[in-house]
Amino acid sequence: MTVTALPARARWVWDARDRTRAVRVSTHPAQGLLNLSIWRDDLCVGTVKLRPDEVAGLVSGLTDGLAQLATTPPPAAGPATVTDLETRLAAVESRLSAPRPSAAARLRALAARLGEHLPPALRG
Repeated sequence: MTVTALPARARWVWDARDRTRAVRVSTHPAQGLLNLSIWRDDLCVGTVKLRPDEVAGLVSGLTDGLAQLATTPPPAAGPATVTDLETRLAAVESRLSAPRPSAAARLRALAARLGEHLPPALRG
């Protein structure tokens, strides 16, 4: 097995959604290649080695995509619904090491605590 030293210079590009995913771009001049590696947390999950002509095609595709984004306005985002927020919160909670009560369960518990302080006519 041959171990290749990491290049001294590399560029990281983080995923727009969070900082647990990234693409690392590094050059390997001795081999005449550019390497794109896909990372999740601190684990490399895939690589692509590209020749200069292939990199030129990739850059062209990125440029075309960027030009399209510049001329197309982003869709208007409506207000988040409770379901959207619960779904996003559940995704975050699923990555936590210790299980926690769901957001809905915490909201029910809070409502119950608040309900104890309401006059009987206002309790549901």
